[in-house]
Amino acid sequence: MVSLYGGGSWVNYGWELFEHVIDARAASMGNATTGYYYKSPTSSLINPIFSSRSIRDVSITHQSRFAGIVNSDLVSFQLDRNNHSLQFNFLYEGIGQIPDTRSMLLDWGNDGQFGTNDIGEGNGVLDEGERLDIEKLKYFSQHQFGMHGAFVKSFRTFPFGFGMKILSSVINNHSALGIGFDIGLLKKIRIIDIGLVLRNFPASGLIWDNGSIENSFSSFSIGAHHASNINGIKFFVIHSMINCDIGFSNRHIDSQFKSGSLSIDTSFGFEGIYKDRLFFRLGRNNLSSATGGLGIKWNNYGIDYAFLSLNNVAGLGSHHLISLNFSLDWVLEKFYGSR
Repeated sequence: MVSLYGGGSWVNYGWELFEHVIDARAASMGNATTGYYYKSPTSSLINPIFSSRSIRDVSITHQSRFAGIVNSDLVSFQLDRNNHSLQFNFLYEGIGQIPDTRSMLLDWGNDGQFGTNDIGEGNGVLDEGERLDIEKLKYFSQHQFGMHGAFVKSFRTFPFGFGMKILSSVINNHSALGIGFDIGLLKKIRIIDIGLVLRNFPASGLIWDNGSIENSFSSFSIGAHHASNINGIKFFVIHSMINCDIGFSNRHIDSQFKSGSLSIDTSFGFEGIYKDRLFFRLGRNNLSSATGGLGIKWNNYGIDYAFLSLNNVAGLGSHHLISLNFSLDWVLEKFYGSR
């Protein structure tokens, strides 16, 4: 007979991998794309309703933060089977060389001598006269792997997007596995696209190897998008978007608005597209960081670049993202020739 300790708790963080590991195009527009489908398989990460659009592209994104300490990767593509589209996003984030100082303290009290039983000896606190043993410094790492799959199902002719996500987290010699669900929809009201997403519904949980369970609260996002031309110039289109993220557990300590357990964070973005070839982007994400980027597209491949500025409030450093996008049919043709 095997006995396992089991205990559940509600946490504010745990599934952010699926929110901040995103492609360069969305990041440069402040991730405010809940209502804006920008023709990429990664779009279903923000709103699973976008998986209804057929696209034969593959997207690969890499970002590095804090001088290479934190590295993230994202691979996205779509499969079409029996007139149904399934979008898949595979995510990874790794943090290396995390110092483990738990065994470094020479807890010998104020006199710095072992066995004298003076004040401070054995109290677990670094007191005056005590020191750390540098030879006992250890390092560990954290790795997170995620898979997000999205599809669309209609109920009474109204389409809903469903996203299922699986998260595997490894910290040192401990591991956890969890599953979560997102629901999204899109509605056009006159010339405005309105997107709605309910994340981690009804709740998402991580089960750790010691039997403990971390539950995450649901959150809600609403976004609006509008496309327009300048003075009737058809070859230059401007996409404007705004987003509002609503949490019920004080998910961000630097939220723009908080009242009790309720938090509200806004973001916005702009994208100018010239002849569907050149892309110019600006925005501000829900951490109040300014964002921007450029993109260029050829017939079968393209590249997107994003820059996220330093945010002293959130403590996140400036960093860059690069996304490569290419047609799967074009790649198959290069490998196997024309069919």
